[in-house]
Amino acid sequence: MAMPRAAPALSPKADVPIEPWRLPQSDTWHVRTLASLRNESKHDFDKDGADSVAASVLLAEQTGRKGVGVLVASAPSHELDRAQKPRPLLELGGVSMVSHALWQLNSAHFALVIVVVGFKGDEIQRQLAAHIQSDPSVFEGLRLKFVDLGKGWRGGRVASLAACMPIIDELVAPDASVVVIGADHIFDASLLQEAAAVDLSGDGDEACVLVEFDLEGMHGLPTSTVFCATRPLHGADRVYNIGPDLETYSGIEAGLIVFLPATLQQLADQGRGDVRVANLLSEVARRGTLRMLKTDGRTWFSVETEESAEFTSNGLRHCGQEYVLADGKKVHLVGLPRKLETSPSDGGEWAEFSVEKWRSAVYTAKSFFQDLFVDTTDFIGKLCDELGGCSEGGPLVVEVGCGTGEALLPLMDRARYTCGVDFNPHFVEFCRQNVPQEHQERVRHIIGDAQELNTLLKNELPPAWVDENRSKIAICVGNTIGIMPPEVRKNVYEQMKLLAGVHGYMVVVYWNGNRFGDAVQNFYHKNPQLCGKFTGECIDLDTCTLTTPSGYCTHWTKPEEARAIFEKEVGAEVTALLEKGNGVLVAGRMSNIDMEARV
Repeated sequence: MAMPRAAPALSPKADVPIEPWRLPQSDTWHVRTLASLRNESKHDFDKDGADSVAASVLLAEQTGRKGVGVLVASAPSHELDRAQKPRPLLELGGVSMVSHALWQLNSAHFALVIVVVGFKGDEIQRQLAAHIQSDPSVFEGLRLKFVDLGKGWRGGRVASLAACMPIIDELVAPDASVVVIGADHIFDASLLQEAAAVDLSGDGDEACVLVEFDLEGMHGLPTSTVFCATRPLHGADRVYNIGPDLETYSGIEAGLIVFLPATLQQLADQGRGDVRVANLLSEVARRGTLRMLKTDGRTWFSVETEESAEFTSNGLRHCGQEYVLADGKKVHLVGLPRKLETSPSDGGEWAEFSVEKWRSAVYTAKSFFQDLFVDTTDFIGKLCDELGGCSEGGPLVVEVGCGTGEALLPLMDRARYTCGVDFNPHFVEFCRQNVPQEHQERVRHIIGDAQELNTLLKNELPPAWVDENRSKIAICVGNTIGIMPPEVRKNVYEQMKLLAGVHGYMVVVYWNGNRFGDAVQNFYHKNPQLCGKFTGECIDLDTCTLTTPSGYCTHWTKPEEARAIFEKEVGAEVTALLEKGNGVLVAGRMSNIDMEARV
């Protein structure tokens, strides 16, 4: 997690007293329409309120609080239409959604939270006041400001954020970050802390979105969910495209966005007609200035449908932490502030609660495998050069299990033709959309079963690509071969060997069994979202196998085992074997004896 940054510079008066939190009833900002907002002075709120906030920042600095949050309770996070009413008072575990959201912001030690209310705004303010006053010591140092848009407000999320601009301009430094969440979302406190520490201005970025990658096990997603397209090995912290109508995507926007004040102002300036936050984020992504924050398996909720509300309520009853308020009322919360935890905890039961919670892909630990990615490109690239490179007679490179295309991309300049094969249509479509313009004529991506690889290529590729006189290189990298069922793996090996023939190559990249111990400690143990938590009993150092209680199983291959696979199982002649870092890279081809026997 990034280190927290200093609190926003608010230039408080030196003689302002420091006092415990109080509900700033006199600070309520009454705004009715977006049009009327444009007529308001940016500094038209009472002086005492401004001084009170300035004093709260001094208090926040003394208590170690960091971060400015905007909690939007006046509109749904993902809008279907402007008439859609928000549901911030929906109760989960005996506590309203908006109170859950504030609890988590407080647990993350935010210094200032601006709450935007509209429909049922008076009741929201009353509930939040009661929630805080029920245990004032827990909320000590937290400062609240309300922007009240009126009970008839139907301006939508963009207009709600536009309503905050005067107070944000007054209280937040231009280079500070503002974390925006909806009252229909709950986030693990560590996600909120990490968001508060994001420094956008330092890298010239305009915004940052929280992205979830594991699509399995979702419950109750709204039809207006916003999807994200990323390229993990080319821009590990970048979102390349974002919107509700992407046909190909690798994750979803999870409802937490970090903005610079200037970016929020752009959003406010565009707030006419049917404008949504995703519209601006799409423009920012095209400019290359939309950063990505990963959930990395941490818990978050989106309670925007009846289905997700019911599922979340059941989960809170079973897995949430019971907490007794000062008035004796028992409620269930996402987690307790550190100062109130009754026993050491690393997430435990709550980490297993899977309402719209995801596990990240292997590239979560990109740095652990980055050298292997470079070594793989170099290893295969040299084979391409040997067979003619990009010349007219150069080879066709075919990747089995191409995923989102990272391995093939740097090889497009090293071979005459390249082709990716994957059974996942979303991956293939993503690859097709992201082939560089200069390579469009020499690159293909195909949906299909690698157990029928040779037939598939003959049916889908131009005849010149698969001509019998053209050398072929069949590759399967990133330990992809290791996750295939044994029977499938056997058939894929055979298809790769047939494609390579006696003049080409089949290349398989395994994860190195001699680095298995290091991987257990520095990869799997640090990324439980990938494999689940495990103990020493789950590790077999003799066979280099990790089998966790979650059902995850992985095997790492030593060099001698890799050679035996090629020579004894596949019946291929090994032409090169390289053990380097986290990888064992093997190249082979069909032997002349094997070819003669087939003829």
